[in-house]
Amino acid sequence: MSPEALPTYALVSPVRDEAADFERTAESILAQTHRPQQWIVVDDGSTDGTHEIAARYAAEHEWIELINSDEHHARARGAPIVRAFNAGRRRLDVRPDVTVKLDGDLFLPAHYFAWVARVFADDPQAGVVGGVALINDGQQWRTDPGKQIAVNGVAKAYRTDCLDDIGGLPASMGWDGIDEYAARARGWRVHVLTELHLLHYKQRGSKQVWWRARLEEGRGTHFMGYLPSFLLVRAVYRMLVERPPVASGLLLLAGYAQARLEGSPQFADERATALLQYEQRMRLRAFAGGRLTLPAAPLPGGGPAFTATGSADRG
Repeated sequence: MSPEALPTYALVSPVRDEAADFERTAESILAQTHRPQQWIVVDDGSTDGTHEIAARYAAEHEWIELINSDEHHARARGAPIVRAFNAGRRRLDVRPDVTVKLDGDLFLPAHYFAWVARVFADDPQAGVVGGVALINDGQQWRTDPGKQIAVNGVAKAYRTDCLDDIGGLPASMGWDGIDEYAARARGWRVHVLTELHLLHYKQRGSKQVWWRARLEEGRGTHFMGYLPSFLLVRAVYRMLVERPPVASGLLLLAGYAQARLEGSPQFADERATALLQYEQRMRLRAFAGGRLTLPAAPLPGGGPAFTATGSADRG
């Protein structure tokens, strides 16, 4: 399928202090075989030269635009990122077929968005699509844990009709988990392309004090409507596999408990929450039966790495 026949897409990138990595992200976007029709970079209070680097690319390419979020806040995930994303969406000149929330510290292969767009073209019910992010642990690149059955929020492509159907992204920690449940509860499909990799140069929550990042994640699970039993299993897993041991899981539980005691708001989409809790019950049963996860639904006909005859499709 030629790039001209693929669905159009636009990128929106909330960025903050990405000077060390933004240039490689920008160069990988320029190298895409299927280019975006527009890229809005939203500077969310950078102080390290990110703004100047992004401004240079915007000056050189008319389809790239740099704006400021005009917010003043401490570094945080969740709500500030979504508000910056929404500000970027409002600046899009033309409604794209696909809207992508893209981080500023990535490297994407040149065929990345051609393959993502190909999935949207092949499956009319595809609502959320993305590849698999690899992170560097100091010795090797490895898959970001827990991101095989959900599209990683660092590069998340939404069919724009789907994004509108779910009411946009909720401005809260947990936005990049509950969004998929909201989409699937409305009949949209989520596709993780296991054959399509990208590099993520910063690990989850690495720009925050580690304990604050774990507390925020706990608060995010309350917002999403996690089952307490499922959260407990997840916390124990974190205690065993994350550093520092034990503390990460305890802080996850503390964040959840804090949000619950405060009566913090929860996602007001009953269909999404019901689907989330149903699948968590199924995953607990699978775990009790010796399986760690439920099998992911395969992409009908295979992913974009294969043509009808099974040969490689270079996009």
